[in-house]
Amino acid sequence: MYVTKVTNIGDPQIVLYEGKYYQYATFNDGKTLGIYCWVSEDLENWSDKILALDASDHWGYTCFWAPEVVYHNGKFVMTYSARTKAQNSFRIGVAVSECPTGPFIDVHNGPMFDFGYAAIDGSILICEEGNFLYYSRDCCENLIDGYKKSQIYCIRMDETLTNVVGEPKLVSSPDQDYEMKSAELKWKDYPHIWNEGPCVIKRGDKYIMNYSTNFYASLDYAICVSTATNPWGPWVKSKNNPVLSRNEEFFGAGHNAFFTNKDGELMTAFHIQTDPKHPSGDRTTVIAKVKFTEENGDIKQIIE
Repeated sequence: MYVTKVTNIGDPQIVLYEGKYYQYATFNDGKTLGIYCWVSEDLENWSDKILALDASDHWGYTCFWAPEVVYHNGKFVMTYSARTKAQNSFRIGVAVSECPTGPFIDVHNGPMFDFGYAAIDGSILICEEGNFLYYSRDCCENLIDGYKKSQIYCIRMDETLTNVVGEPKLVSSPDQDYEMKSAELKWKDYPHIWNEGPCVIKRGDKYIMNYSTNFYASLDYAICVSTATNPWGPWVKSKNNPVLSRNEEFFGAGHNAFFTNKDGELMTAFHIQTDPKHPSGDRTTVIAKVKFTEENGDIKQIIE
């Protein structure tokens, strides 16, 4: 397990390409317009940040969050979130580059889609059944039964991975006891509860989703796991949740993404709070190996 020196970030994702690792993340300085990338050969030592997506002239004006990149058909495709100038609301964009460090160019000169509500945390799955985008309908504009809820949706994508196809389907909503802990905060106008930051892989005949729950700067922010037999679900949450929550070493573990290292081992990158006594958007990337086991038909995820 590596606790890196890449700080002031959140929502990290790593791509291995031609022997080098490329890390993309939310950069939390409060003024950067765009997305940064860091480069490493060993997962421990990382370069200075590189501006991969320059958003100084852009449809978004702040909150450039949760970038994820896939290499597809000879190009690098990035999904990311931003707050729009037009609606002052969160939407997901998509940008393409010939090089992993950019420059990434926004495809639509606007959000990839607009279903009339705030959307963040896009993550692409390519599998035998097709191409899919998982994303979070953000709680800020999603009032249900007295709760502001972040919920995870799935929608098909076209072959270019730059357009969505058809209608989205709700696949995950906060409902486990642990996922209700942030409601106790009575944050802002309504209690808030979260399922966000999805990432999905296929292992054998099962689809496995990691997602984050509870308020990101609280003691209860954590990573959870669920499984399904197809990309649409139904998704079954593990009774062993959360997979990774606060302990003596980590505080605020969340918003992870899977990748494979040079040895072909399944890995995950996630963030933790840099200063646990003063939780904020200043977080650090942690990189770890991932294993899955089953106990009485219920999945258990091990991060080491």
